[in-house]
Amino acid sequence: MNETTHDRPPLVVLDGSGGPPSTALRLAWARSDFLERLGTIGGPVVWFGTGCGELLPSLHDPAELNQALQSGGHDSFLVVDPSQVFLDPEVVLGGLACFDPSRQSSFSQWEHCRLPVGIGVRAISSRSWLELGCDSLESFFADLREHCAAHRFAYDARALVSFDQSLLDARFGPALERALSECSPRSWNLNGFLELAASRAASLRYRPIPDGSRFDERGMPAPYGFESLECAEFPTYVMFDITNLCNARCVHCPQSLRDEDGRLPAFLKHKDHQTLESFQRVIDECAEHDVHFVRITADGEPLVHPQLFEMLAYASERGVGPVGLTTNGSLLNAERAERLLDSGVAMVDFSLDAATKETFEAIRVGLSFDRTIANVHRFLELRRARGADVKVVVSFVHQEANHGELDAFRSFWEPLVDEVIVREMTSNVGLNDPTESRFPGWDARWPCAHYFRRVVVNHRGIVKTCPIDWEQKTALESVETASIFDQWHGPAYWAQRMAHLNDAFPADSICGSCRDWSGTPWTLGYEKVVERLVPAA
Repeated sequence: MNETTHDRPPLVVLDGSGGPPSTALRLAWARSDFLERLGTIGGPVVWFGTGCGELLPSLHDPAELNQALQSGGHDSFLVVDPSQVFLDPEVVLGGLACFDPSRQSSFSQWEHCRLPVGIGVRAISSRSWLELGCDSLESFFADLREHCAAHRFAYDARALVSFDQSLLDARFGPALERALSECSPRSWNLNGFLELAASRAASLRYRPIPDGSRFDERGMPAPYGFESLECAEFPTYVMFDITNLCNARCVHCPQSLRDEDGRLPAFLKHKDHQTLESFQRVIDECAEHDVHFVRITADGEPLVHPQLFEMLAYASERGVGPVGLTTNGSLLNAERAERLLDSGVAMVDFSLDAATKETFEAIRVGLSFDRTIANVHRFLELRRARGADVKVVVSFVHQEANHGELDAFRSFWEPLVDEVIVREMTSNVGLNDPTESRFPGWDARWPCAHYFRRVVVNHRGIVKTCPIDWEQKTALESVETASIFDQWHGPAYWAQRMAHLNDAFPADSICGSCRDWSGTPWTLGYEKVVERLVPAA
């Protein structure tokens, strides 16, 4: 453990809330020297509950635990499930080095960790436990999940097993009892369990029990994480940036940036690399999973892409979705409007940003206010005439240039469309002036929700984790060489999630200095608008 932050070894608490250990579990304790191994982690070791007093000192209720913490001077205590017969002291002590109970409320080797459940521990800051005054360990962890913004967390960021191995459950139960009756492990630690489980993975797999919380990859409730078990398996929101070419130079968008000689920045390419084949490859994979929304957008304007309508038709044929299109609307002439309604698209989002011609053309440089608004009205009329079940959204990026027009924008569009979305200005990871951002600053930031909600496929067919990363610094692998599933559960995505969860970023991470995270609170998100307007089938 970190000697500088822990004055004394932590109290080790066996969670007896489930009742006294069964005879079979006591035999497994004896066989595995479980209580002796507990003593190598910290001390003293106590039973929290009733029914085990003959084996261990017992604390029967929170008041007794509070007294033990205060009288013993322990700044934290470890929580161990009694069924953890393969508890690995070396793994536990190695992970605890990152836990500082003076700053963090809890530490976990259960949630968001590349370990089988039951190999590591959870730890609780004595300060947080006493402040919350919970009446049980279960209620304490539930309180952390419900009020996660008020707490900081630490997770063991080491990838000690593969993703598939992290889905295993090393806790004593019927499946493990059967396995132990058939084979005696060579060691009672992580390696010993993995050897035992090698031919029994199906029977020893963790079985999630949904409780309405967020989840880690295996489906275990966690303060921050995936918002459904489906999303823990595969991203339910898939976003395509199908081109980086645009017919506008909006002042709040990195597309508008120019070098002094007028050239585009080096990170934007002059040639469109996206192929229909890459799009189809991803759509085919999406068709095998529970995908709630496929969004066609761009680091530019998607209507300039020559294969846009083929893409929309293919997605519709494969039955993925619903599918939405985000566009500036300037190129949506009568013919394209008809084709768009024929495409099977479920939602169209028009980026407009202004209520008046003067402001529109000052923000959306290069576009005609009159033509764009006429295009939107024509699309709405065609929708009405056809009785088409297509949702229409208009959006407004709130910035200094349009600050006085928000109310007028809402008043004009709300009677005509299904939703008016107001977005606050972001810096696009530092490329734009961040002074116009209206998001509050936080000393203790929260993890970015993007890493648990969506995947982005850029114009080159490469997965990137951040939708506003214009410089492609969060780009991972091409969909031609690595599937969405493999990347979603791969080491790069996992490492970035762990950096966000621990608020501990590598020196070369663009996320470490990013302030745009505050524009993505967990209570908001584009996918939440979609869920409300276009429920998944």
